[in-house]
Amino acid sequence: MANQFNKTKMAAAVSAAALGAGLAAPAGAVVVVGGNDGWEVSFDGNVNAFYTVGDFDAGYVTEANNKDSSRVHSGFLPAFFSFNVKSPTVNGVTGTARISFAPVIHTGGNKTTYSAQSGNVGPVSNITGAQIDTREVVANLSGAFGEVSFGRTLSLFGRNAILSDMTLFGVGFVPGGDHFGSVTFGRTGHGYTYPDFAARFQYTTPNVNGFQLAVGLFDPANMATGTNYTTGWLDEADTPRFEGELSYSTSFSGGSVKLWVDGLWQDLDSSCTGATTTFTGVAANCGSITAQAWGAGAKVGYQGFEVVGYYHDNEGLGLTAQFNTAGVQLDANGNVIEREGDGYYVQGTYTFAGKTKVGVSYGEGNLDAVSTGGTSLYAGPGEVERSMWTVGVYHDVSSWLRLIAEYNHGEFDTGVAGANKPDADTFSVGGFLFW
Repeated sequence: MANQFNKTKMAAAVSAAALGAGLAAPAGAVVVVGGNDGWEVSFDGNVNAFYTVGDFDAGYVTEANNKDSSRVHSGFLPAFFSFNVKSPTVNGVTGTARISFAPVIHTGGNKTTYSAQSGNVGPVSNITGAQIDTREVVANLSGAFGEVSFGRTLSLFGRNAILSDMTLFGVGFVPGGDHFGSVTFGRTGHGYTYPDFAARFQYTTPNVNGFQLAVGLFDPANMATGTNYTTGWLDEADTPRFEGELSYSTSFSGGSVKLWVDGLWQDLDSSCTGATTTFTGVAANCGSITAQAWGAGAKVGYQGFEVVGYYHDNEGLGLTAQFNTAGVQLDANGNVIEREGDGYYVQGTYTFAGKTKVGVSYGEGNLDAVSTGGTSLYAGPGEVERSMWTVGVYHDVSSWLRLIAEYNHGEFDTGVAGANKPDADTFSVGGFLFW
């Protein structure tokens, strides 16, 4: 069987970051390998790099002291190399699959630490290497019935919020001078909680006059824990997590509108049977919580202008990453209860001549104050607030090269009466090469 090679336009050049949701990116070229039997295999991806300088106050999220920082790193998106497979259509059904590898370019802060024990000089194990994340391993069956999907890809709750965020192609929030992790944070915790890539079964309806519904059954999450954790506290998930998203899209002369609502629900129990366990050094009764959340967003474009807004409200979910101790507290009797939180962001951009986008955005992430007599397992007992301003320029030099400059100013209120409200400023320049 002779293979034929042809080049096609990418619908989403960084669908890796794309998360399978039609993310707008420069139109590039991808090689598609096809055969006489109708199967196709294609490849796409990106490499990106940023230089970031930062000024962090003591007490800002992870910093114990005032610190200046200078790093070369991957941005909110890692690099991607992705394999795509498309089947021939049989009885009206087409199968597709995608596997994405997502490495970063930066390593840990310790690059040249050496051991001199017994007169020997050599590298030691605390030089952290760059990481590779297999973000997407997903298969889809599409037809007139809609789409059935199984595997690992971006979750539904918060998906459109992150895909509409201009910092997706930038840097966004950095919690400290040396805390770049595998990637930076974009507007995570400052407008939405991170959806993460999760294993699930999902059904998406056909598009009916602009309306589309997606519902999924997800691998449930245990509560992420800190130190001094005793096994059995919020570690039992005997039901799946359920997520859903209802969207409406339409276009008009010179513009478009997209509206959506999304939500999440999951029970989380304790496997311990004793009356008291220990969590982060605090006595806590075995118990259970129900994490639930909803959000609503809108994106309106006209000519070169675009405005985005998103709001979410949650109980038991947390502030940045979902299902961590930020989402719970202990009442006066040591019983675990859900801590309420919310967040929003607004964003305005203008694109000149289809090549240069300039934008400004502001967002917050909040946790309500701890109930009277209760104990906080995160930050202070009062209302916790993170806020961030972003100004960015995103310029497409060509269909495969994008340059970025971005400034972020963040503030962190720990909810402790009379405490300082530390802030941080970062400035980043960098770029993407897409294929």
